[in-house]
Amino acid sequence: MKFGNIEDKNGIDFNFKPLCDLSISILDNLPNNNMVKFHFGAPVWSDKNYKGTLYPNGTKAKDFLKEYARQFNSIEVNATRYGTPKQQVLERWLGETDKDFTFSMKFPQVITHRKNIMEDKAKVHLERFLVALDFLEAKRGISFAVMAGYFKPNNFNLLRDFIDFLPKDVPFAIELRAKEWFEDEIIKNEWHHLFIENNIIPVITDTPGRRDVMHFRIVNQHLFVRFVGGVHNSIDKSRIKLWAQQLAYLTTRGITDIWFYAHVSGDNRQDVVPFNNALIKEINALTTYNIPCLVDYSK
Repeated sequence: MKFGNIEDKNGIDFNFKPLCDLSISILDNLPNNNMVKFHFGAPVWSDKNYKGTLYPNGTKAKDFLKEYARQFNSIEVNATRYGTPKQQVLERWLGETDKDFTFSMKFPQVITHRKNIMEDKAKVHLERFLVALDFLEAKRGISFAVMAGYFKPNNFNLLRDFIDFLPKDVPFAIELRAKEWFEDEIIKNEWHHLFIENNIIPVITDTPGRRDVMHFRIVNQHLFVRFVGGVHNSIDKSRIKLWAQQLAYLTTRGITDIWFYAHVSGDNRQDVVPFNNALIKEINALTTYNIPCLVDYSK
């Protein structure tokens, strides 16, 4: 994910801001229990650079998804931004993953990147996408809509209509990107209330060049995170520690489902293994969950 990714991270404040009063109120009303599910994953499974790290050397392309699902329990399906998969494709995905695996599919851009996201053509594509989600059934994760950068608060009524169109028995997340959604506290509270009323999960995006989208607006027991970074330098290592501390804290406040998708920056996609293992080890050190690490086929 290129959104907000920059080369020079020196001088950036990566510390998390305090939770807003509305989020604290939501957490105060969540039941506190120890049934926490971590959904870890990456944005793709088809990268050949995974061979020798995430996958065994010699893994054939046709077996990439099977090997991916042996390591992770979820996938952020970024490729669906180009269109809704056909049924035969979904059938193959279902057949190559075990019963606990989940697909979090990105809404196609033919829906989200229009001047009017509720025009008739957009609705046709949206209905097609919703049919595909129904086909996934139990393997359906948190499908998410990434709104275009030009989709701003003056489109608030369109955002409301879009959310009203979504089925209420399926969990969805939305990522807002325009800076205007985060510059004014009144506007932030307006969309936050809208999301709470409709059980829409706000995507939390941790990307170096856009710290405003690290909002930590809570609406329910789900936390959906898209992380842009790495693992080797001191800055990213400190970011991993911060995330482990935050996740450990939120699990004590009623968050039961954590969806964490790592976008390893640059051409170092193979670093998805050491990144996730570093995060998992930090979480395990702070909690009693004992999350299993990924197998590192480079060792």
